[in-house]
Order: sequence, then structure tokens, then C-alpha cells
Amino acid sequence: MTFLLIVAFIGLILFEVPGLIRDKSWRELAVYTFLMSIAFMLSLLLTLNITVPNPVRDTQYFVKNLLHLSYE
Repeated sequence: MTFLLIVAFIGLILFEVPGLIRDKSWRELAVYTFLMSIAFMLSLLLTLNITVPNPVRDTQYFVKNLLHLSYE
């Protein structure tokens, strides 16, 4: 399964990156690289059956306690 994940991400990168380089879209390439890195790391952790923390609890803490906003 890990091998298929790596092949899938390499395929996505080979499909998208050459066009971004050819168009000299450096900012888009930086954002694409950043987001793909996060996506790959999270996918790899899930593939290896490592528990990924849920970001909702931290977001709720931030909104409720630090920003003093109520969403109810």
C-alpha cells in the first residue's frame, strides 16, 4: 500500500510540476509543494496505521478561548 501511495504522488507531481515550471509560476509551485508535502505526510501516516490527531479540538480551543467567539 505504501508503494502505491508513493507511485500516486509521484504521478501527480510529474503531471503538475512541469507546467508550473514552464509557466514560471514560482509562487504556485511553492504552494503546491507545501500542500502536497502535507498531504503526502498525512497519507503516509494513515497508510502506516499511525493515529493522526484531529485538528478540530485545537481549532475549537483557539476560536472559543483565545478569540472569545461563540459559534453556538
